[in-house]
Amino acid sequence: MFLLKTNPRKKTVLVIMIVFSLLMISLQLVRYQYDGIPLPSRLLQWSTDNYNEFMNNNGSTNGYDTGDNDDKNGSPRFLKSPQPQAIEHVPTSDEKYLTYLPYSRFSNQRSTLLNAALLAKYLNRTLIVPPMFLGSANGWSPAPGLYRVLANMTDDQFQDRCFDVEGNVIPEEPVWQGEEVAFGCYNFTTYAMLPWSWATDLHRLTRSEDEGGLGINIMERSDMSLVALQKELDLPEEELYLMQDNTRYQWHIYEKDGDPRNLRYQYEISLRELDGIQQRLLHFYGIFGYDRLELDSDESDEYRLRIEQALIFRHPAIGEASAMILGQLLNGIEKEESELVPLDPYQAQEKEDQEQEEYELPRFVAAHVRAGDGVFLKKLKDRVPEFVHQIWDIMTGNETTTDDLIGSTNKINATQPTVPRHKLFPLPKAPYELRKELSQMDLATRLSECAKRNEMVLYVATDAETPRQNKELKPIIDAFPCTFFMDDFPRDWRIPLTNVRSPLDPKKDLTEYLVMFVDATLCSWAERFVGTRTSTFSNYIKQFRHAIVDEMIERREFDA
Repeated sequence: MFLLKTNPRKKTVLVIMIVFSLLMISLQLVRYQYDGIPLPSRLLQWSTDNYNEFMNNNGSTNGYDTGDNDDKNGSPRFLKSPQPQAIEHVPTSDEKYLTYLPYSRFSNQRSTLLNAALLAKYLNRTLIVPPMFLGSANGWSPAPGLYRVLANMTDDQFQDRCFDVEGNVIPEEPVWQGEEVAFGCYNFTTYAMLPWSWATDLHRLTRSEDEGGLGINIMERSDMSLVALQKELDLPEEELYLMQDNTRYQWHIYEKDGDPRNLRYQYEISLRELDGIQQRLLHFYGIFGYDRLELDSDESDEYRLRIEQALIFRHPAIGEASAMILGQLLNGIEKEESELVPLDPYQAQEKEDQEQEEYELPRFVAAHVRAGDGVFLKKLKDRVPEFVHQIWDIMTGNETTTDDLIGSTNKINATQPTVPRHKLFPLPKAPYELRKELSQMDLATRLSECAKRNEMVLYVATDAETPRQNKELKPIIDAFPCTFFMDDFPRDWRIPLTNVRSPLDPKKDLTEYLVMFVDATLCSWAERFVGTRTSTFSNYIKQFRHAIVDEMIERREFDA
């Protein structure tokens, strides 16, 4: 993970940038180009009047328009953000390829693509990128199960079979075939497929290293049939090398001979051995895992950082939807646009040490509380008090941790006490009268009062159902009465998402699948962030935040 503490040049530039005005950066963000972090022009200028004007002009589900900037009356709508660009690559007769099978949620698919891109770079093979799956994506299954599942999920026949001429879903019950359920419309309508180039900047990976890329050739595929891929690449059977996995953690891949091996994985294979495979298509099964690749070369960390920043979800509709909520959260808070800089514990400490004046505590903090299922739901009761203590320390300027992810397990890169703090100290609470008074206000009044009283605004992204009524999350609300959830806001922010369609799934509404990226964007622009340690989505938000700061620094240096 990129940290400014490990890079003195970037740290110095950040300090200078914070001490002096960032007005120039704000102006640059308005003229945003697609190879940067999307930031709508109204991001911090969305007052109540702006919001009402928007609703008057765009009060229907057809309000979002990726076309003209102006409506028929000439009044401004959204700043038109360039759409992501598809990857174009023409295969050659002697080209070597690398691909893999995706599974699990977005963050895990992203981690898998990151590993695949690194392997393509080191093995000098063209990377064939499968689609992104959002919604009820497939889980892992032993080989060859994923081949069949993914071929069914991307079978183009279901586009016409499962929707009528008006685009409505045609109900279809699953058909039983012995002990298995045949794949049908019931399955097909529970997810959506997107090209990675539709949502991220894969061109950052195809550029040369001198231009900040990796120099990787990239192709995208939409049909996950192995037979179809073999036909498209015109490859005979003997030119296919398939890595077959019987366990989730089958292959650990390392670069330098003689290093200690990773006991999580069943087998070891070196980059040298993989490079010796002569077949033109090297097809991995599953390569998910942050520790799957053990790379020792000096440039590997820089390669990984470039891939992480290229794989930030960048569709302009996400930025516009986020701006509608963010503008309300910050309305009335005495923060200039130039002062909204995402910081981690190291950066916040450096800012405090470098500035002569008293450190200004953050007014806008965000948290990602993973709570929906599995171990996250089971550990929620223990995690929430840790959230409360860490956010309280941020609010009061008493922070001692070195990471902005917390949790009761996997305490890598953190200075957590042996005994959790909530076991040693009582949970802090805001004054009862303040909590009672604010809880009885409607959203707009509560936001206004929080600003007037100089209370810290806390935005909590969570997959917990009805979070304000969730008893496990109550300690957060008790400690920080100016806590807000996405559910608190009118659903009008969804308007920019309603007409967005994937070129791979043009008949499916993407709104519900894109909501989590609005959550991530809101957390990414907060002054401070606290996430769930073992959540890959929290880690994605951390990477997003560092990408924002990195881009600010790059623009500052470019214009200096």
